[in-house]
Amino acid sequence: MNALLAAVLATALAAGSDDEVVQRVHARIVGYDVAAPSCHEVFAGVPEPGSAVFDFRYRIRGEPQGGRYTGKVEFSLGDVTIHLPKSIAWKGMNVGDRERASALRRAIYHHEVGHVRIAEAVRDALNAASPLTAPDYFAFGAAADAIGRDGFERFKREEREYDALTDHGRKQEAAPGDLAGPNTLILCR
Repeated sequence: MNALLAAVLATALAAGSDDEVVQRVHARIVGYDVAAPSCHEVFAGVPEPGSAVFDFRYRIRGEPQGGRYTGKVEFSLGDVTIHLPKSIAWKGMNVGDRERASALRRAIYHHEVGHVRIAEAVRDALNAASPLTAPDYFAFGAAADAIGRDGFERFKREEREYDALTDHGRKQEAAPGDLAGPNTLILCR
């Protein structure tokens, strides 16, 4: 695990089941149907069968204090949307196949909620930073914008590192703590 992801995880991921995380951030779930000719072709060539999309944003709150400007850069997740299959089917499925497809959908869900957990941890770590003080309004604005841009870059970097660590969920078992879970693979017979 790389140092940045380890640092985010050291801030502790917010507690809760996958469903509780989704409810906490008011994530919108968008499902789609997967119909393939065979089990082997369900996600052939697809880098990741789900996605989590965030409106990661920041706002600047500052005010004059004793001839200087003091304030904070506050980060939030905004709208969160998780895309994942609501059904997975292929020709000739039997009961065991349906159980494996259902397990795969749950694994994809867990991986995508992991993205939400990472985003929350980054947001919380960034919001824990000390207030910003600058000699004037313009210096404060420039410094706050730089912090905002750096925070956004950190968020994107942490998301990429999570996917690299888990190979987009195919190696979810390699993730630490609550991020660990079943791999997003289906074993075809």
